[in-house]
Amino acid sequence: MHGKGPALVLSGPGSGKTTVITARTAYLIEVCGASPLSILTVTFNKAAQLEMKNRYARIFGGDSQHLPVFSTLHSFCYGVVRDYERRQGKQLKLIEGEPDEGWANKQRILRELYKEINECAINDDELETLINEIGFVKNKMIRDFKGLELQTKNFEAVYKAYEAYKRKHLLMDFDDMLVYSLSILQKCPDILNAYRSRYTYYQVDEGQDLSKVQFEILKLLIGSKENNLFLVADDDQSIYGFRGAEPQGILTLKETFKDLKIYKLEENFRSSRNIVEVTSQFIKGNRERYDKAHTTRNREQYPPFIVGVEDEREQYTFLVHNIRQQLGINSHARIAVLYRNNLSSIPLVDILDREGIPFVLKQNRVHFFQHWLVQDILAFFRVALDPCDYESFSRIYLKMNRYLSRAMMENALCFREELPVIEAIIKSNDLKPFQVNKLYDLIKEFKGLARMSPIRGLFTIEKDFMYFASVKDYCDRMGLSMDALYGMFGIMKTLALHCATPAAFLERMAELEHKFQSLDHAAYTGNPVTLSTLHSSKGLEYDCVFMVDLTNPEIPGIKALSQFEDEEKDALLEEERRLFYVGMTRARTWLYLVSPSVVNHETVPRSTFVNEVAAILHKDLADALGEGVLIQHKKYGRGVIARVMQQGQRTLLEVDFKGKVRRLDLEICLESGIITPL
Repeated sequence: MHGKGPALVLSGPGSGKTTVITARTAYLIEVCGASPLSILTVTFNKAAQLEMKNRYARIFGGDSQHLPVFSTLHSFCYGVVRDYERRQGKQLKLIEGEPDEGWANKQRILRELYKEINECAINDDELETLINEIGFVKNKMIRDFKGLELQTKNFEAVYKAYEAYKRKHLLMDFDDMLVYSLSILQKCPDILNAYRSRYTYYQVDEGQDLSKVQFEILKLLIGSKENNLFLVADDDQSIYGFRGAEPQGILTLKETFKDLKIYKLEENFRSSRNIVEVTSQFIKGNRERYDKAHTTRNREQYPPFIVGVEDEREQYTFLVHNIRQQLGINSHARIAVLYRNNLSSIPLVDILDREGIPFVLKQNRVHFFQHWLVQDILAFFRVALDPCDYESFSRIYLKMNRYLSRAMMENALCFREELPVIEAIIKSNDLKPFQVNKLYDLIKEFKGLARMSPIRGLFTIEKDFMYFASVKDYCDRMGLSMDALYGMFGIMKTLALHCATPAAFLERMAELEHKFQSLDHAAYTGNPVTLSTLHSSKGLEYDCVFMVDLTNPEIPGIKALSQFEDEEKDALLEEERRLFYVGMTRARTWLYLVSPSVVNHETVPRSTFVNEVAAILHKDLADALGEGVLIQHKKYGRGVIARVMQQGQRTLLEVDFKGKVRRLDLEICLESGIITPL
């Protein structure tokens, strides 16, 4: 029932923000007498726009010609640019999306410019990083790149070349829509005034995701006459900093709009009381936020389950067992498996497909299968199975420390149709006896590789062929992360565990690549499990949520942790905490936080965020476990708690087992299931 003037609605998870926006729209029309066409509601994606438009029409009716305007922000800005183009008599071509015949394409242009400037090709992961960084600086309105921790090699040169290319060829990408729209509204009073006279009320969904350039566009449109901005946001769910989103915009909104009214939607209609209480305490670990008192009238059910598993294999065994158990309880239960990084989806797709559990993949854009490292590893197996595979051998002969040269390989090509590749090298080159012996040894090594299990073969490629020595050299030269590449190798190891032969492994890799190219929501009927990144899960809800791979290197990540002690630089850690919070608050009833102790055969620390949740849970339990409470211990049998005490972050129990008092660490006991309160 907010009428005129600026308002900020802080809408917590499951609090009904879409309902609030659609109901307020109807209130403006039915009660305040506003024209439907004078109300502009802006969303951040097409799905949200259609949801609001359809919900409004369904509840409040009205023909399509007299409905209020629901638009994505990019679509609105595209309209501003088109207005300007009509006035100027020129039109820009849009270069986003898939390449069409005769249509300039953003990825192709950036690949060519990068190669021209850096004299080397850009791979898919690096290209995605470059595109994100271009979007970041444009949304932040950054012109001076000094001091920015950008990953792209010679970013400034590539960026300037890209901007010049677009200007020359009259091209525009999605980020340009925002930048150009702001510039047009600033420099063309007639266009700005046309929009100001058209719209009286501005409503913004997901306001925490606004970037600096988007805020500036809104401020220009609203003007200062009545400031009729109705902004719905949750600063605790701002998770798009890498795109340039600035939660500070809503944290300082009162400085921009002095008469701002703040409303808080603090009741959660989605989750059980256990989940609401734990997640509400968890997010208070962030300093830069509005204080809120999340509540729910939903009943108490199950606390979040903290699950420690030995390694990735045990993690997937746990998942399969518990997904089946959940579906056994309720065959219609909506279940999601959430993860920080897209690569986690690959072994998940593999195991669920093998186990016959239907699933959908919410975001299937992975660059794994065509990545040069994966293709190199597969080339070793292909040569082992086919010694005449010259193409595969050409990928790897310089990467296994066998003193082979380009000249040797070129000479061998004349025997391509007659001899296996290594025999061709021996025959076509004037080699010393020790070199010939080494090459015959190499033939034996590849024959041995062909007979190994794939998992043993991967270790052989790593150790005996010394492949990763060349990878490390490449990383050192190019400034790439060795850890990220070795993580991809770890995924290959996980996939190899289920394959008996190298041929079966190659076949399975091809099958999985095809699945990722063809997976969509129509892939299965019935009630599939949803696989999603934490980012893509935002705005959705499920009966049961499994959050997996919860280790420090994954979330919050080494970079965020390195800034932990610096209060001036902990924005990244706070964003990662918000992302973890988004994942947890997707759950209605069941929430599992799963952490493997060993990943890729190396011990890794559990996510600090899981530790924070554990501390909240154990404090609540410790408060309940007073003196005289009976427990069951796996080893010592029944005992009575004599004392509960805190020692720093640890909660200790002194328990009397038939006259023998023992001191137990509560967290360790609960994680391993050693004790059960009776």
